[in-house]
Amino acid sequence: MSSVVLLGLRIAILALLWIFILVALNSMRRDANKAAAVTASASPARTPHRKEAAHQISIVEGPLQGSHMALGTLEDLVLGRANECDFVTGDDYSSARHSRLFRRGSDWFVEDLESRNGTFVNGVRIDQPERVGVGTDIKMGRTTVRLMP
Repeated sequence: MSSVVLLGLRIAILALLWIFILVALNSMRRDANKAAAVTASASPARTPHRKEAAHQISIVEGPLQGSHMALGTLEDLVLGRANECDFVTGDDYSSARHSRLFRRGSDWFVEDLESRNGTFVNGVRIDQPERVGVGTDIKMGRTTVRLMP
């Protein structure tokens, strides 16, 4: 084969590869736009119209089920199995200092304190502070705590 034909084949293959890449990127862009549209339309349905203030935290599942603590004027509390924590879970599967619950304005946030088993908010593992409201499940080890009105 002559070098001109070989060069032409190389250019044709390169052009086909670029066309494939552009088609794949266009398909991913359309999927991302569809997902954003679905999320935007679902967001108002998930957000409650009336916002309740949290007045206490309770263990709804775990070794110390039924334990609760009034939040009152607290701005920040540490949850875990160590006796030094502000809210003790009594759970061998939670870390000594498992997570921190803190208030910013009228909203409460939870953050994982680099625990071994992680902190889950409504079944999703968190890696940065996450806003929580009344009725939100926060799972640490085998214990589930919830903010109560």
